[in-house]
Amino acid sequence: MRTDLESSAADAGVPANDHEYARPFEEAPAGSPPWCAVAFRGIGNKKTPLDFEDFKAVVGELRERDWQQSGGLRERENLDGVIGDAVASLKQRGWSVTAQYGIAVDGETSAITLTAYDQACMKRTGAG
Repeated sequence: MRTDLESSAADAGVPANDHEYARPFEEAPAGSPPWCAVAFRGIGNKKTPLDFEDFKAVVGELRERDWQQSGGLRERENLDGVIGDAVASLKQRGWSVTAQYGIAVDGETSAITLTAYDQACMKRTGAG
């Protein structure tokens, strides 16, 4: 699963995974809801910004890997008319992925986050 998330992001030109973000999922106690998930976050800044087009490219890469998108992209504009955050949901082989894009309040950093959940594992933990 991690390979699917990381390669989709890389093929869309998104920076490598922020391991500080992913670590709590990787180190979660066995049988806990975070243990059932795999996380990815690519962070953009002024030097290497991420925008809504990058987000759409990541979702497109996941779809090319046979992830089925549930509904469309849900997006919200900032006061200046720029897409400030967006969400998409995808499913495949008993997993679901929540893809998120957002611009920080400072306007200088942005992130694309992918969180994949093993649906059977989540049900076993009582969280799904």
